[in-house]
Amino acid sequence: MDSQIVDIEQVYPDSYTQAIELIPMYCLETTKDTTKECLNVMRNFVNSQLGNNYNYLKRCRKINDENVQILVGFCDKLPDDLLIELLQINGGKPITMKMVHVSKHPPMTRKQYAEWSVHWPLYYRKPANEVTTLAKEEIKKFIHFVHIAIRVGKNFGTCQGGCVLTHNDKIIACSGDNIKNHPLQHAVMLAIEQASFKLRYLWKMKKEVHMGTSDCKSNTTDCITNHVQNAHTSECQQGPSNKKCRIGSREGDSVSGGSTPNLKFAAVDQDELVDGGAADGEDLTRLSMVNAVEDDQYLCTNYYAYLSHEPCFMCAMAMVHSRIKCVIFDELNRDNGALFSRAKLHSVKNLNHHFKVYKTVRSNS
Repeated sequence: MDSQIVDIEQVYPDSYTQAIELIPMYCLETTKDTTKECLNVMRNFVNSQLGNNYNYLKRCRKINDENVQILVGFCDKLPDDLLIELLQINGGKPITMKMVHVSKHPPMTRKQYAEWSVHWPLYYRKPANEVTTLAKEEIKKFIHFVHIAIRVGKNFGTCQGGCVLTHNDKIIACSGDNIKNHPLQHAVMLAIEQASFKLRYLWKMKKEVHMGTSDCKSNTTDCITNHVQNAHTSECQQGPSNKKCRIGSREGDSVSGGSTPNLKFAAVDQDELVDGGAADGEDLTRLSMVNAVEDDQYLCTNYYAYLSHEPCFMCAMAMVHSRIKCVIFDELNRDNGALFSRAKLHSVKNLNHHFKVYKTVRSNS
C-alpha cells in the first residue's frame, strides 16, 4: 500500500453500531400513588413474560406528574385474578392496556442508550468491551509493530504475510507465511508455533533443573536460555536448504521446509526495535530466543499479535485457543477475513475466550 498508516481504530461487534430495532409490547396505565403496589402484585406475571432476556427494559415510565405506565410484556390481556387485584388497588377504575414499542436489543454504547431510550426507558450496563479511545503513545506503538509485521511479510513471506507476537512490548516471536509451500503455514500459525516451542522447552528445562537431572550447574535462567537456544538452532537447521522456504533465515543460514522458520534477528532492522531508538546490546535482547518469555507463561496469555493482513478463520481460532489478548492488523482480507470482512469472530459469545481487535486507518493519498 502506498498510503500511510495514520490511525488505529477498534473493531467492535455489529451490535455496537446497529440501528434500533423495535418490537411491540403492552403496558397498563395507573396513578403515581399506586405504582409501587401494582408492581409488587404484577412482579411474577411480568417476569414470566419478559424473563431474563429483557432486563435492560425499565419496568415503568412516567407519563406526567400523576400517571405512570407499567410494562406488562407481550400479552395484551391480564389474568382474571390479577385484574381483580389491580382493580382493587386502582379504586375500581378500569385498567386499560396500551401497545408500546420498545428496543429489541440492549444498548451497547452511550449513544445508543440516549437514542433508544426515547421509545421506552432503558438501563445502560457498561459492557466488558466498552468503547474506548487509545492514547497517542499506544497508537504510535501499535503502528510501529504493525510496520514490523509488514516488513516481516515482505521480506520473508511467500505471500507477504507477516505476524509479530509481543509481551510487555517485547517481541516473543515473528514469522512470515509459507503458504506457497504448505497450505497451513500461515504467518500466525508459524509465529504461535515459535512461541509454543520456547514455552515447551522452558517448561522442560525448568523441570529438569529443579529435579536435579540437568547437566547445568549455573544459574537456572541462564541454563534454560542456553538449552532453548541450542535446541531451537538444531531443529531449525535440519534438512536441505530450500530458497522458497527461507522465510526467516539470515543469509547463510538454512531452514528446513518442514520446521518452524527461525526469524531471530532477521525479521527487523536493528533500528526498528520497540523504542525506535539506537540498537545497543540491551535492545537486541528483545529479539533473543527466550529473554522476553516468562517461565510461568500459559500459552500466549497477554500476548499482542500484530499482523500485516486480517487473519483467516483458521488463524483467528488459533489465536483464540492460544489466549491472545489483542490483535492488530493492517490489510483487509475481503474473501476470508474472520475479524472484520466476513465475520467478527472475537464477538461470538459462545467462545470461551475473547480478544480485542484493532485495524489500521490509512490516509487517502
